[in-house]
Amino acid sequence: MKFLKIAFGLALFGTRVNCMAVPPGAESVPVCKQIGVRKEVRSLTATEWQAYANAVAAAYNDKWIDWFGFYHSVVADTVHGSSQFLVFHRHFINSYEDILQRYNPAVMVPYWNMMIDFQNPANSAVLGSKYLGGNGVGAKGCVSSGVAGAWTLAYPKNHCLGRAYNNGTTISPWYSPEYVTSVLQRSDTYADLRAGIENSVHGAVHLGLNGDMSTMHSPTDPVFFLHHVNIDRLYAQWQAVKPATRTYMYDGVDSKNAPATVNDFITGTSTPVYQVMRLGYGNMCYTYDTIKAANGDASALVKRQPHKCIKRPSPATQQIIKQLPPKVLAQFYPAFANGPGHPLENEMVAISPLQPMAADACAVDFKAPPPNENMRGKMPFPSGLPDDWIKMQGSSVAEVRALEKSAYDMVEALNKANYLSPYMV
Repeated sequence: MKFLKIAFGLALFGTRVNCMAVPPGAESVPVCKQIGVRKEVRSLTATEWQAYANAVAAAYNDKWIDWFGFYHSVVADTVHGSSQFLVFHRHFINSYEDILQRYNPAVMVPYWNMMIDFQNPANSAVLGSKYLGGNGVGAKGCVSSGVAGAWTLAYPKNHCLGRAYNNGTTISPWYSPEYVTSVLQRSDTYADLRAGIENSVHGAVHLGLNGDMSTMHSPTDPVFFLHHVNIDRLYAQWQAVKPATRTYMYDGVDSKNAPATVNDFITGTSTPVYQVMRLGYGNMCYTYDTIKAANGDASALVKRQPHKCIKRPSPATQQIIKQLPPKVLAQFYPAFANGPGHPLENEMVAISPLQPMAADACAVDFKAPPPNENMRGKMPFPSGLPDDWIKMQGSSVAEVRALEKSAYDMVEALNKANYLSPYMV
């Protein structure tokens, strides 16, 4: 009888591996024999980037880029605005990476940490000719440089790869490292994280670049995959903060408003959700440089050099943020309010500012900027998502507006507290 009770308990609640609750079925997913590392695109060596670019070019020539754009558009209604968002795109990116590895087994899809560039995205090196190319040119807004320069796509009809920055020659500000850090720290459930990421930095990047990126066949733009790998990185980091409870956490609702479960199939596949939730198992044979660094691998992240004007080490951004009033910390940064926090829920540690405040002057003091520049470092309000985009994504306008209000409240609170972001030029 005792044995039967134990067996029933395991069947009902799953097993536990190293204190991790593992749902039924997931315990049989095998561990990976080799683990690849996804890195920030700017940290790739010239050889690594060229290998990636060559694999992408080969996939384009073999019409795989068109196929991924087609497939994404077919399933789009069920994989946005619901719990499928993070797990579907994890599986989708992994399938893309599998295709690229047919051309070069060593290739890993890099991520673009666009929070680095949030203030002036159009000026990012990632949108330069060395990497992904920039704004569209000519009457049709065709991308003419970078890995996809002069691409002609067959889906949904023959057209050049197009971009049309939402501010003409510039892009409206995206979401800051401070905001994404706040989302990571305030998200207690998978549903919280999904909504917080999908309805902020996810949409802002798609709409900021515009063109093909503002459609449901957006995977035809190579930016799509670097953008979504970054989103997957944030999801993986959130899981790794509390692996025992978050690895297989999956709540919220599906596209039909039914409760989401780990036994749901990923849209368009026969793969249950639980098979993609644990990195290093099954087909998820990868990790991130940030996770490796947090686990003690000091060489995992490329170290950026301090600005030439800095004669002393810059103050840690965590210490800057912790100077906020206790009430503001408790509301937006609960991990900082209660201690140092976990490095994987702090995007302000993972990024070194490309330039300090008042970078055009060498007398930099983070606490006391020049009086006539009292707005330098003040954070801009991120752009809101238009109703038609929200509805196309299958999201709730009310949910998105509530999230945007939370983002505006955070920016307003930090600015009122005279917080000066080290990521602002």
